[in-house]
This record gives sequence, structure tokens and C-alpha cells, in this order.
Amino acid sequence: MRVLSDTSLRGRRYKKISEFREVEEVLAEVIPRIRVKPAVVTKRTRSAVGCILASNVYARRDLPPLPMSHVDGFAARSIDLRNASEDAPVGLLVEGSVGPGESGMKIGPGRVFRIHTGGYLPEGADTVIPQEDVFTDGSRIYVTRPYTPSENVVPAGSDVRRGQLMAGKGEALSPAKASLLETLGVYEVSVREGLRVSILSFGDELTDNPAEAERGKILNTHAVLVSEMARALCCDIVRAQIVPDRPEAVVAAIEEGIETSHLVLTIGGSSVGDIDLVGAELDRRSELFIQGLKLQPGRVGGIALIDGKPVVVLPGLIHSTVNVFNYLAAPVIAHMLETSLEQFIITVSARMAEPVELRRWLDFKRIVWVTLKRIDGGGYEANPNVADASNVSSIAHSHGFIEVPPNKPLITRGDNVAVRIPLWITRGIVGWSRSFIYSSKQDP
Repeated sequence: MRVLSDTSLRGRRYKKISEFREVEEVLAEVIPRIRVKPAVVTKRTRSAVGCILASNVYARRDLPPLPMSHVDGFAARSIDLRNASEDAPVGLLVEGSVGPGESGMKIGPGRVFRIHTGGYLPEGADTVIPQEDVFTDGSRIYVTRPYTPSENVVPAGSDVRRGQLMAGKGEALSPAKASLLETLGVYEVSVREGLRVSILSFGDELTDNPAEAERGKILNTHAVLVSEMARALCCDIVRAQIVPDRPEAVVAAIEEGIETSHLVLTIGGSSVGDIDLVGAELDRRSELFIQGLKLQPGRVGGIALIDGKPVVVLPGLIHSTVNVFNYLAAPVIAHMLETSLEQFIITVSARMAEPVELRRWLDFKRIVWVTLKRIDGGGYEANPNVADASNVSSIAHSHGFIEVPPNKPLITRGDNVAVRIPLWITRGIVGWSRSFIYSSKQDP
């Protein structure tokens, strides 16, 4: 439970977070108490791309299902060719042709079938003669060397065997996997429904109207980013609402979010000022409320449970918003969907291009966003985008972030670092990896 104390400032009394906790400790306390998960439904496999599989999926047939030709040519019996030579070519009667996907044909002694790459061999055929290796008089072909069994043949089941595990429970179904599964006769899969999410942005200063933003209000762009990050993690946004700074509006918005959603994400209103009402309402309404994380930026983030449903408190400064989503909301989403977060993260090893000094919040986990650049000889260098927590462009221009552990005040130039690239931020952004293709001597 969050503990609040009071401190005096010019005769007024403001609330203060008295304890900051490790994110892992907070998750360990909260996750076992979450009591809701999306339902399991059956979908056509091709329509389930991006969904989280609710059970293991196994191949229902071999791939290829029958022996298949690797070349354009003629399906034949190798026994008919055992004596073929330049001096004594073997003539074989062309009995017909095998069309794409056709099967059930049989081949007799001294006969061949015309076949194309990917065609199924007729029953009795065990080899394929490339068309460029024969000569013909129209109805017959002539072969000048022996062909061994299985030559130019792709064996049945050589790619996938019937009963083979193809996709695991908790896996996000990719387009390639969906295509493969339907090829293997898996036309339907069990998946988790999308996690229903409400996003509540708090503040009288916010607007979605560009005209009002031109007159001095603040455009609600944080909600756009948070919505897309959640969608990339298989969430369905059921509400995205600006909530004014009035206690009754805050109460109504949170209650409606809990009623209609599996998860509520709040943006702003989580600091300790006298108009930041979200924390006070969650502290009053929830069965559990923890605020204060050993995460910088993001230390005023938190999480509450109401009726077994999580409410993740994202601070209003953009670096804090994204960091708390990454470290608190994303693991909660993964738990509720029974999936692994690591499949949505790419980790790249890089060398720091510039030193970074981090002497404040030394006992916290610090997050530094970086831009990656390919260097001569292979590998990457990471250029730090150190900025104030309110700086939007530093995240927009970054490829990923590095995690600086507690009690490490300095990252030196040349240090090896692990750059984490969350696909829920980068997915769908065409240019996010643009500088990867440039060498260190080129200007991206």
C-alpha cells in the first residue's frame, strides 16, 4: 500500500511519496492478485494474426504431403534408367502430365509423366529427370545416364511431420506461422481475445482538437502513443477519454473504465500536486495501491487493483509515460494474455558512442534512450539521447533504450551495452531502423 506523508511548503501542505519500490517487487505483489483475463475464442487461422495462442498447435499433415519434384522435368522410375548411357540412351513414353496439386496418378514400366517444380510424383515414380537433360522425338524422351532413387525429389514430410509442434501456447501468431498452419490443415486456432483497455488522460489543459491546441491548449498526443503501444501488445482500445480535473469526473471515469475494460491506463494526474487527483481517488477506491517506483524517469508511476482489475498509473511526462508502460503495464498485459513479453523485444549489443553521467537517483534503475548506428567492420554504436523527461523528440528519434543498473553513476565511451528495442513502440514505423543500413562514415 502506498504510504503518504505531509510536508510543509510556504504554509501549505502537500502530499509526498515516502517510499519507492523496485518494479519487480511491485509486479510480484500485484500480478498474483489480478483476477481477470480475456476469454478464449476460436478464430479462422488467417484472421488470428497478431493474436495470442491459447493452446499448442500441431501439424495435421506432412509437408509436403507427398513426394514432390524439385525441378521441371519428368517423373520416372529409377529402375527403368539403370542401364542408360550416352552410347545407349533409354527411351521412355510420355504418358501424360501432372498438374499443380494433382495426385493419385500411377506410373508403369517404361513410362514417364511431365512434371513441374512442386508437383507431386505419381505413385511408382521415385526420381525426376530435369527437362534440360533429355532429348525427345515428341512422344518419347531419351535419357543418357542413370538416375538414383530420390534424385531431384523432395521427400514427403521433409519440411514438417504430422503431429509436430508448430506454435506454442502464449505465442503471438505471425503472418508466416498463420500461412504455414493453414498449409498444414490447421484452419482454426484457439486464441485469447484482445485485452480490453481504457485510456484516461487527465487534465483541463488537454484537447483532441487541433484548433484548440493552436489557441494554447495541449494536444493529447500521449494517448495516441499509449494506444498504439497497447495495440501492438494485442490490446483493444475500448475507450480513450480526456478527463477534466474535477473529483467527480475522475471518479466517474475510473469507475466506467473498470466496468468496461480488463485494464485501465491513466495518463497524468499522478504526481503530488494539489490538482493531481488520480492517486487520491485510487488510494480511496482500490483494494491495493502502490505508487513510487525505483525507475527514473517514471518514479511517480504506480498501479492499483479495483475488483481484481489493474489500473496502471502512467505519469504525464513522456519519458515517464513510456518507461512506466514498458516496465509496469507491458508485463501486466503479458500476464493477462498468458504470453511472454520477450517475444516482443529485440536486444542488440552495441558500444556506447558517448559517455553518460547519471549521478542523480543513483539507487534507481535509470533508462537512457539511444539511437543505433552501424559501424565499419560490423556491429553497432549507441548514441545516447539524454534529455529532460518531458522531451518528446528524444524518444521519437531513438531506436531503443538501455537500462542502467542502480549504483552505476557513469557509462563510459566504448562500454558494451544491451539495447532493448520494444516492438510495441517500433512496430509499423517504417523508418525506425533506417540508420542501421548506413556505415559510421555516412550521414543517415
